[in-house]
Amino acid sequence: MKITHNISALNTSNRLNKSNKSAGTSYEKLSSGLRINRAADDAAGLAISQQMRGQIRGLQQASRNIQDGNSLVQTAEGGLQEITAIIHRQKELIIQGMNGTYSDQDKQNMEQEIKQLNEAIDSIALQTGFNTTNLLARVDYQILEDRSSLNEDVTTTGPFPTTVTNQRVFNGFWPIGTPTQSLSVVSSTTGTNTEMANDHEARLTPIVSPDGRPGFNDYEKNVHTQTDTTATVEHTYERILNNEPRFTELDVKHNTLRNIYFQTELVVNSTRAGQFPDFGGFQDRFAVIEIDGVSHTLDTFTIDSSNVSAGSISVFYSKDGIEIEKTMTTDGTSFTAGFKVRNQSGVDDKQIRFSTVFQPVYDATYDISSTNGVPIGSTAASGDIPDAGTVFELSNDLVDFEFSFLNGGSYAKPSSLTTGSAVLDSNNSGTNVITTTWESADLDDGGLLEFGFSLNNFNFKQELHRTTDEYTRTIHSIVETVTTDIKDIDYVPPKVDIQTGDQSGQLLNIPLFNVKTDGLGIANLSILPPTIPETSLAKTESALTRVTNVRSIYGALQNRLEHTMNSVDNYTENLMAAESRIRDTDMAKEMMELTKMNILNQSAQAMLSHANSNPQAILQLFK
Repeated sequence: MKITHNISALNTSNRLNKSNKSAGTSYEKLSSGLRINRAADDAAGLAISQQMRGQIRGLQQASRNIQDGNSLVQTAEGGLQEITAIIHRQKELIIQGMNGTYSDQDKQNMEQEIKQLNEAIDSIALQTGFNTTNLLARVDYQILEDRSSLNEDVTTTGPFPTTVTNQRVFNGFWPIGTPTQSLSVVSSTTGTNTEMANDHEARLTPIVSPDGRPGFNDYEKNVHTQTDTTATVEHTYERILNNEPRFTELDVKHNTLRNIYFQTELVVNSTRAGQFPDFGGFQDRFAVIEIDGVSHTLDTFTIDSSNVSAGSISVFYSKDGIEIEKTMTTDGTSFTAGFKVRNQSGVDDKQIRFSTVFQPVYDATYDISSTNGVPIGSTAASGDIPDAGTVFELSNDLVDFEFSFLNGGSYAKPSSLTTGSAVLDSNNSGTNVITTTWESADLDDGGLLEFGFSLNNFNFKQELHRTTDEYTRTIHSIVETVTTDIKDIDYVPPKVDIQTGDQSGQLLNIPLFNVKTDGLGIANLSILPPTIPETSLAKTESALTRVTNVRSIYGALQNRLEHTMNSVDNYTENLMAAESRIRDTDMAKEMMELTKMNILNQSAQAMLSHANSNPQAILQLFK
């Protein structure tokens, strides 16, 4: 046993000092949240984390740079949007001014608005800027190559003269006594007709300069074609009397019309009486017969039209035992239509109602009068119906004639009668002038209902003339002038560089353009002479194309900036996570280490107390 050295106490004290130091280190890491508080903690890790922190801060600033760049592009695109709207309005004014319904003063007013709009475009271009940097009126371009050209090509086509004649021959009614006119020249005019045509093409294409800088090719092609046609137009006219008798005589025609509709054959038979070529008068296909309350038109009946002779037509209809014999005759100056309705069904008391209309087609309106006191423009029935033979006078500018019902013998008078005037509609079809109905409520088997009407005493008030209208156009020369104006320039525009990363050379270039009126080629827009409106219209089309191309470039840049910013933000986030894994402390692990050190400290302190009490045992030896 020794008293000069207490080896156990020394050993325990050394262990206690190490535990205290380890606990102190844990306290430092837990209080700062960092695993590396000084270079001694992890020299290599500190160096790596500091590099990462510098990169993270650079990327964070790059993200803000990209947002500023996006704001710049949006500012420029906003100005371009308003300039686009102004050019649309200018185009509208030019097209309006090309309309011949406006006076010179109207066009002067339109011209004034076009000029004011040009000033508005220049004002917007000059005032659109971002942090004192102008965006839309830049003229500091570097021209790389200019291949522009202007060419005028004049051609004359032939051979000349070339003559084209258009002739129209037609028949028309003229008042009696209208003089004839021999074929003669009415007018002859020589003049030059000018036609304009414009074709344009424009595009703005990205290129790379020989030294690697980004640039653009500005291509615009305007082709103006002017065609001057010098010709003489001669108008020749002739009107001679036409003595063709058929144009003033009545005619009776029987037609069978066959129409294929949805693979179903529809046969329409009709007999028409009237004055050639289309007086109309009466068509039996509009006649309607009711048999016991069921309506039928004559073209739904079985028809035997074999008995047709010159000047007259006799047609036999049959349906459900009801037979109709129709006879139509004309002598060229009068017309008669007679109907015989027989009951051959074997059944008594058949209810028969037969309706016809007289509907002249030629000319617009017929005046109707009657010497028998029949009310005109109304419907008469029962006791108000006049006896058969009542005469109606019909008249218009072309013809006078009489309409009367057949009388005598077994002819029945109408059971109802409606009169009115005929006015042509858009289909050249007049309303009914006279509508008549005959009916029998008790037609026995074998019974007969007979009726009819006639048209007489035709008096034509006009004569037929054959008219020849002839226009002869003789072309003396056609001169075509084609002006081709091509702008083809390679250039490097001024630009704004956006730093999009933390390293040198990580740049995104935003080009700046000139969209003033001189840059768009619309500085001299006009609709007044000597300017050609068609040329101004073509210039607005080219300007719209150019502005649209620039807006497309800026739109693509906005999308690119958005994606670039998303990439930078993701990169920053990943770097921060990596730097955290190197520099930050693991709080759970460090708390576990601290707890361990605290327990060791307490144990070491207890052992040190025991070690210090060991030398006292030597005193027992002195007793």
